Amino acid sequence: MQHTLLVTGSPYQSKACHSALCFARAALKAQPDSIKGVFFYEDAVLIGNDLAQPPRDEINLKQAWQTLASEFNLPLYLCIAAAVRRGVINESESKRYELNHHSLSHGFQLEGLGTLVELMNSTQKIIQFR
Repeated sequence: MQHTLLVTGSPYQSKACHSALCFARAALKAQPDSIKGVFFYEDAVLIGNDLAQPPRDEINLKQAWQTLASEFNLPLYLCIAAAVRRGVINESESKRYELNHHSLSHGFQLEGLGTLVELMNSTQKIIQFR
């Protein structure tokens, strides 16, 4: 059975990103193709901000997601509208808005809600973390 993970809680004000990470690790270790993709929406898109740096004595959630995604070839999608609104932009969006920099972390990609719908329609279950 394949799952889609939908994460909506802020990485800084909720346990949503951490709980989703723990679930994803366990699921992928048990069955490497059990998760088709992770879609971050609302404040959860802040996980993909390359400029955010956690204190050294805290878990680096962004880095943990990047490592997991790399290890299992897991797509990490950020809702483009929510991300741009919160200042998380890739190089092409930076040019579009005539900015000199971008802030999207490696391993994350900006996608529209159509990608979420596609994930939902192609997996057996969607699990939301808020």
